[in-house]
Amino acid sequence: MLRNRLFLIGLGMGIIIGALLFQLMLSGEQSRARLAQRDAGPDEKQYTQVEVDALIKAERDSVRDDQKTTTEPETSPEVKPTPSPEVDANKENEAAEAVPEEVKPAAQHVVRIKAGLGLSKTAELLASHQIINNEAAFVSSMKKSKKLVRAGYFLFYEGSTVEQAITIVTSQPLTEQEAASWTDGNQE
Repeated sequence: MLRNRLFLIGLGMGIIIGALLFQLMLSGEQSRARLAQRDAGPDEKQYTQVEVDALIKAERDSVRDDQKTTTEPETSPEVKPTPSPEVDANKENEAAEAVPEEVKPAAQHVVRIKAGLGLSKTAELLASHQIINNEAAFVSSMKKSKKLVRAGYFLFYEGSTVEQAITIVTSQPLTEQEAASWTDGNQE
């Protein structure tokens, strides 16, 4: 009788362990199938954090360079003829008056977008700082792009285009120290 009892206990434990291993095998197969579906989906490049930081820094640098080139007058090296001694003083005065005044660079604003601030409130905030001119265009472009506004401190230039504003609010925000350094630099 004892031998039959041990046999039945062993058989029952074997069935239970077999069922558990079978269930584990099925869940592993399902996970593999989900990964295969995700990999077969759209070819979207995966970035490491270092690559993302480098891309964001490059984008910020290019935005700053674009802003500088649009605010600074273009000076091309021109060959000026040497004036002859017969040039009158009046012509020199007229030439000095014709030189355009120095172009004032666009004002920079560090704006804090708080977490949970809606899309329309963000558009109102940017419009109040004269960063964008058209709130409706900003909202509709954000909805079309299906991107999310990130919370944090962002550096904007006054009179930015809607696309530039979207690029900035969807990128990596500034740290508090960077934001403080930009605001301190603007007050000088």
